[in-house]
Amino acid sequence: MDRKFQITVNEHQLNLMAACIEDCARFLCGQTELWHTTSQLSKNYLELREKLEELQPLVTPDLPKNSSYGWNGGSCPDEWQRKMIAETYYLYRTMLYALHKDDEDYNVYTSPALRCKDSGEPIEIKEV
Repeated sequence: MDRKFQITVNEHQLNLMAACIEDCARFLCGQTELWHTTSQLSKNYLELREKLEELQPLVTPDLPKNSSYGWNGGSCPDEWQRKMIAETYYLYRTMLYALHKDDEDYNVYTSPALRCKDSGEPIEIKEV
């Protein structure tokens, strides 16, 4: 039986966790820029993003340049990588959905995260 945990975070902390997990998910998909992380750097962030983009062929060797796997890992031949993409996508999108589901203006985060067989066990986020 899997152990379960409950944590309490504020809105800023939930946003920060979602951004970090999103960077991880996108990196595994082949979007290697680590956009959220590098955007916090005041110097050389554009040069750093360009260098990180050079890693894409190593992360997704079966894909052409500037390509990436979809939210569920799609055709990724590496089982671990495909599953990690699906799990991390579901986590960050569910966090962002919890933060934006009541927004008056529609945005991509006002609907729940997509799920697939590799998404992992559902998580529950309650506002307190």
